[in-house]
This record gives sequence, structure tokens and C-alpha cells, in this order.
Amino acid sequence: MKAAYLVRLSQALRDFGVDQPVAVVDLDRLDANCRTALAGSDQALGRRLVAKSLPCLPLLDHIRELVPTAGLMTFSEAMLQSLLLQEPDTDHLLGKPLPVSSAARVLERCPDAGRRVQWLIDTQARLSRYLALADERDTPVRLSLEIDVGLHRGGMTAAEVARAVDEIVAHPLAELSGVMGYEAHLAKMPRIFRGRSKRIYAQSYGNAVATLGADAQGLCRNTGGSLTFQDYAAGGVANEVAFGSVLVKPSDFDHISTLGFSAALFIATPILKVMVGNPWPGLEFLNLRRRTGLAILGGHYLAQPVYPSGFSYSGVFGRSSNQEVWSGPAQAQVQPDDVALLRPSQSEAVLNQFGTVLAVRNGAVIAEWPTLPS
Repeated sequence: MKAAYLVRLSQALRDFGVDQPVAVVDLDRLDANCRTALAGSDQALGRRLVAKSLPCLPLLDHIRELVPTAGLMTFSEAMLQSLLLQEPDTDHLLGKPLPVSSAARVLERCPDAGRRVQWLIDTQARLSRYLALADERDTPVRLSLEIDVGLHRGGMTAAEVARAVDEIVAHPLAELSGVMGYEAHLAKMPRIFRGRSKRIYAQSYGNAVATLGADAQGLCRNTGGSLTFQDYAAGGVANEVAFGSVLVKPSDFDHISTLGFSAALFIATPILKVMVGNPWPGLEFLNLRRRTGLAILGGHYLAQPVYPSGFSYSGVFGRSSNQEVWSGPAQAQVQPDDVALLRPSQSEAVLNQFGTVLAVRNGAVIAEWPTLPS
């Protein structure tokens, strides 16, 4: 990342008056990432944005103006409730199975969740609980089945999918909405194992879809993620892919498949103190320090320092959530009230950590956006 870009961004945030930690999204970079995602994915596939990775409704709205979507993938009761209440028609595919008590609360507050949410079912036991909930409330439920495609983080085999499909079809209040097979491991497997893992994925997903029979064409058949969504084409067993983090590209998504994307998400926080040559505690008499320390407001973020240049977490003071100390060059040109920048390792749980996102365009803050609950 070019130093000049970070200098301009830091100065723009100081000019805006940043005086507490906040998430920042560069809309110019985000827009370019959206164009890259469009160019790299099959236009005939549905695209589902992962809300936990982009947990800010104005941000989602901005992206949806550029990237046509089939709906959202949502992961928490609180975020699902908020989105259902704010948007009238968005389709939600749950990205993980929720306890049936969570589903009951969502249906209590948002009765139309029965038609707008695809609840994810990973086991026969969970299926039984959701069908019982439908009976108790006399409420229709749409159910999608999680497939174990080799990640082995739960989910059903093809035989279990077949049994679940029969039970759902036979239930008067249940509707089979589709299947989901998450395959995040495929992009990260060592090359020697990758080919075999892809074959296991394809066989597991294909066998599960085959059990759906003739109805499969009309169902949601979801797969993919930010590192793999570009690998799929229409006409295969899947008809939609999901992605989110890659559009702001935190560092965990630095990968050969994302070379065309740029980092668009930062944490900004004021510099509280600048300590030139501060000695090691207890060893003041040695006077060996030739470094500059700075203390930021807050800290212990899921992120790495990127500005001021040359600074990193202090090995002397260790990590702190209060006023974290960074260590850098002795001649650093840095002052209290300058704005430090960090690049997050992930966007989920980080982008909405501070309650507000600053949207930057052409080197200036143009909007303050509220975030969604976690």
C-alpha cells in the first residue's frame, strides 16, 4: 500500500475531526472492487452478499447499487431482526444454524420472516425442533439444508439430505428452500491436497443436490465464498454464490484469487502520545532506546498498524485495549492528535465494532453510516 495514499487518508480524517476509534471505508476502492467482482463472476449466477462481513445497511445499499444480488446471507438473530424490520423484501439465507429459540423470537417480532428467511438446518434433531416450532405457532417455515462438502464443520451427508427432504416435503407448514455447502477450505488447502479436496467437494455437493430431484432447479443452491466465488459458472449444480469480505479486502483475504482487489477498510484512531527515545521500564540508566513510541486511543484490534509508516506493536509494553503502544523509527514525523491507521485482518466484528463507519470519497469523508448489531 503506497505511503502517499495513507498520508492523505490520515490527513483527511484529521481534517474531519476524528477523535475516537472508527471504521473507515474508501468508496473509490470499494467501487473498483465491486467492478472486479462483477467481472470475475458468472453473470448468470445469483450473488448473495454476506451481511456479517459488511454489517452496515448503507454500505450494503451502496454495494447493491453496483452488484445485483439475490439476497443476503445473515448469521445472527440481532442482525437478522434489524434487517427484517428495515427492509421489506430482502431474502435471507442463514449462514449458520440458529437455536430454535432464536427463530421463535424472530418470528414473534417479524411474522413475515416465515416467507423471507431460509433457516439453515444441519442435523435431523434441529429439523425436528424447527418443524415443532412451525406446528406450535402454526407458522410456515422455509428450510435450507447445510451440506458437509469436506470442510467437516457440521452439515449433512447426501443420505441425510434425502431423509430431511422427505420429512420437509411431507410437513404441511414446511417448505424446502434449498441447500448450502460452504467450502472455505478449498482455497487454503496445501496444493498437494487441493485437487482431492475439490473432488470430494464436487461429489458431496452434487450427490446432495441430486437427492432434491426435479425440484432442484427452482431451489436456492448456494456455495462459494470471498476466495472462491469466481470459480463457479451457471449450469452447474450451484445457482448462486456468496461473498462479502473481499469487497473491502481485509488482510486475511490477501490471496492469489484476490490480486485484483484493493484494501478498502481501515481502523482510524487518534494518537494520544508521542514518546521519543522513551527508555525501557527499569533500565532507564542504559539509555539505549533509539526508537519513537506512540500511544493510540484504544487498541488490541484485529488489525495491524499501517500508518505512521514503520510502526508496529511494541514488544516492551505488549498489547492493550486502552492506549496501545506502537514502536517506530526515531525520526518519525508524528504528533499527538494525528490519526493512526490500521488494516483489519477481517471485516466481520471489526467493521461494526465502533457503531459508525466513515465513508471516504476522493480523499474526503462524505458520510457517517450507522452499523448493524452483531
